[in-house]
Amino acid sequence: MNYRTAKVLAAQDLGAAGTKTIDINLKDIVSRLTLIWKPVKSKEGMDAPLYQDIPKIELVDGSDVLFSMDGGEAQALNIYDRKCPTMLDGMIINALAALSIYGIDFGRKLYDPELALDPTKFRNLQLKVTWDENVADTGCEENTLEVIAECFDEKVVSPVGFLMSKEHWSGAKPLSGYEYIDLPTDFPIRKMLLKAYKAAYAPYQLVDQARIDEDNEKRIPFDWTDLEDYLKMMKNVWTPVEELLVGYGKGEPGYIYYMTPTEYNVAPLLTSTAAAAAATINLLPPMKGGKITVYANGTEPFTGRVTGYLPNHCFEFPFGDQMDLADWYDVTKLGSCRLRLEAGATDVEEAAVVLQQLRRY
Repeated sequence: MNYRTAKVLAAQDLGAAGTKTIDINLKDIVSRLTLIWKPVKSKEGMDAPLYQDIPKIELVDGSDVLFSMDGGEAQALNIYDRKCPTMLDGMIINALAALSIYGIDFGRKLYDPELALDPTKFRNLQLKVTWDENVADTGCEENTLEVIAECFDEKVVSPVGFLMSKEHWSGAKPLSGYEYIDLPTDFPIRKMLLKAYKAAYAPYQLVDQARIDEDNEKRIPFDWTDLEDYLKMMKNVWTPVEELLVGYGKGEPGYIYYMTPTEYNVAPLLTSTAAAAAATINLLPPMKGGKITVYANGTEPFTGRVTGYLPNHCFEFPFGDQMDLADWYDVTKLGSCRLRLEAGATDVEEAAVVLQQLRRY
């Protein structure tokens, strides 16, 4: 076999909350780490998005941080990188596990021979996962976390480096006017994610503009003065987020559900699966920013599809041909590089900037 899947952490209940530290004792070159989180529902509906159960994922080598971000940012990066529709299973039903997946990709694709994690280049690799089972479901009492590594086996590769992805900046609320963020110039940047979060609000309602300038405004590589227009343009580039949603509706006030796509207008297509012909499923406004309310004439099951863009309140800004290492944003030649954000009409609750960089061995 050219490849193999290794179990880094067997599925286990971690308890209510904390940080799990997992030693990475692999010698084979790793293309991807996958975290599988399965909290068991205590009730119908949701109290928050599933990814908020995982407030931090880190891969470290002593004090050297190779990957660091929250679960929502990790999923958004996966969706943009892999051009996949979702990282969720979509079953949100009492007494069943609500499965969500978080990936750490070290290459441009699975089993990228040029970019991968070579554990022999490091001394003390550890994966640290912070969790809280009572966020997406405040009554949850059971969970499992499993971690697997997808490795090169008989196929011999010599990667030149790996993709290092980290939350570079996070902002306190609210943003006021312009926010200036110094970007690092130590490694070329492949892409940047901008997260602007407030439940039931689209990201471009919270952060309206984004601009990068080099060497004290000597050069401005991009200046997006309307991020809603940027979204509309990128719809012919990005793969739509599409996911299954299975749950229950009830009489008003209904049950709340949180979805991965978070643009302003997200209209799920839901159908009652109840045997009674009179069963109805309806949506209560507003239906935006990844949050919907489902109600019915009684407690009725439904199944449906949700489609849209901006996974987990994140914009993607790709730099150059994403498959060509030499074409990425080489900030190492600059004296300084700065991102400027402008606050939108509504105060943001969480803002963050994630950078994916090329780190050579």
